[in-house]
Amino acid sequence: MNTIRLDHASQLASFTKEDLAGLAASKDGFLHIALPGGRSAAYLVQGLLQLHDQILRRVRLYLVDERLEGERNLDTLLEAGLGQAIAAKRMSMDQIRIPVVGERLSDTGFDRVYLGVGEDGHIASLFPGSWPDARIDQVILVEDSPKQPKRRATLSYSGLSDLTKRARIHLLFLGESKGEALKRFGKGVETAETLPCAFFLEYRNQTTIITDLKEETT
Repeated sequence: MNTIRLDHASQLASFTKEDLAGLAASKDGFLHIALPGGRSAAYLVQGLLQLHDQILRRVRLYLVDERLEGERNLDTLLEAGLGQAIAAKRMSMDQIRIPVVGERLSDTGFDRVYLGVGEDGHIASLFPGSWPDARIDQVILVEDSPKQPKRRATLSYSGLSDLTKRARIHLLFLGESKGEALKRFGKGVETAETLPCAFFLEYRNQTTIITDLKEETT
C-alpha cells in the first residue's frame, strides 16, 4: 500500500489531474470515477476540470453517498465547479450519477475511487457499527447517521465490493482531525466493524493513502 504525502490538501487537485490524465491515456472509452462529498470534493473537481474537454466527455462520475436532508453532496460538487462546466457545455448532468436507495449505482466497475475518511474512520455514509451488513443492494438507506443529517443514501459494503474489484482506490486522510484514524488504519489490526476504512485492507495492492499529515503522525 502506497502513501502520498501532500504539503497541503489543495495539492489534491494537481494529483487528481495527473492521475486521471494517466487513466485516460491507458484506457479507451468511458472513465468511471467514484467521488465523495465533503470538503475534499472541491479539490477533486478542480483537478478534474483541468483535463482536456475530450477527456471530460468520457468521464462518468458516481457519488458514493448523498444526503437526504439539507444541503446535498451533489450541490457541493456543482458549486465546486461542475455546475460551471455544465453551463459551459464542457460536461452534462447525464455524466453524474447519485445514489438512490434500492437502485444500482452502476452496472460497470469503477476505474478510480476517491474516498474521504472521517475522524471515526467512516467512508461514504458507512459508520462504525455498520459492518457486517448482509444486504446485497448496492445502495442502502441510513436513517440514524451519527453525523448530521441523519438520513442518507450510501453505497453499501456489498456495493463497494461489487464495484471496486478492478479500481484504483485513493483513501483521503486530510486534516489534523484525521490523524487518529490514519494511525489506526496503519496498524492494520481493526476490521470495518470498528474502522470502516479498514474494509480496504484487503485491497492493499490497489489502495493508495493520500494525506497532508506529517509522517510522524502515523
